[in-house]
Amino acid sequence: MGARVRALLLAQLLVRAGLRGQGELRRGLRAAPGVVGDGRGPCGRRTVSTTRVVGGKDSELGRRPWQGSLRSWGAHHCGASLLNRRWVLSAAHCFEKHKDPSKWTAQFGELSCRPTFWKLWTFYHRFRVKDIVVYPQFSGTSLKDIALLKLSSSVTYNKYIQPICVVASSSEFQNKADCWVTGWGCPLPLSDPQSLTVLPPPYRLQEAQVSIINNSRCDFLFRRPGFLSYDPDDMICAGSENGQRDACKGDSGGPLACEKRGVWIQVGIVSWGSGCGRPNRPGVYTNVSRHFNWIRTLVARGAPRPVPSRQLLPLAVLWAGLPQPA
Repeated sequence: MGARVRALLLAQLLVRAGLRGQGELRRGLRAAPGVVGDGRGPCGRRTVSTTRVVGGKDSELGRRPWQGSLRSWGAHHCGASLLNRRWVLSAAHCFEKHKDPSKWTAQFGELSCRPTFWKLWTFYHRFRVKDIVVYPQFSGTSLKDIALLKLSSSVTYNKYIQPICVVASSSEFQNKADCWVTGWGCPLPLSDPQSLTVLPPPYRLQEAQVSIINNSRCDFLFRRPGFLSYDPDDMICAGSENGQRDACKGDSGGPLACEKRGVWIQVGIVSWGSGCGRPNRPGVYTNVSRHFNWIRTLVARGAPRPVPSRQLLPLAVLWAGLPQPA
């Protein structure tokens, strides 16, 4: 058997082993008619158990494996969530000033929004953005604040990087008291004199448990002069009415996620609010399920096949180049 044939056989075995390992990490909710996921595997699972978010705490690596940092000119600008190997979900208002996809990258698998420049893991899990698709009816107001980003290359799932699920209806989560918002935004209310313009070192991802506030209550709180337009069908309110837990500037585009039978579902996208951490002024999130069909249509256009790990094929190539016994 020639060296080239042996190399191909070894590469095939390594790829199968790598994909089988990834499959073990991705046990979760398989893509179904009412779920957007990878299309070939489950979503919404994390394998690690254990803002600018107001009233939050430091997260842990792998607890929110779908969380991404959208970076413009090398700096964190908005949050995002991973839907599958090539598609990322965020807020449309993040791209009002900079719409050129070549200026953006998406970072996954990191706790810090300022990871060490020379860290090899960071380099391998930072992806260029190929396309930015802002929802067609977004007009710069608070309505329809949703966007999808297509990455230039495929994400490889691992223990710390996994997709989240989105579903066709989130009505069952109304009044749910144990959902979570995550981000790298302001850890203190903007009215607080100690509030910082940037998250202090080590710039770790923050997470806060929030309650979904039912539509009638949210409508009452925001149907007043001077507020941005509030549409109970397009938006979700979440936080705490005393203002102790909330998202804030810098968290925009990040996920509001709720757990259902061990599977994490993104119900909202951080969009806007009346200040940060104010009593009776919960955060307002884009209702993801409202735009489910739009998301599904775009994502279905081309979720690519999983690619082998970068470390696998070079092993086969190196082995083929070694002297072979007679």
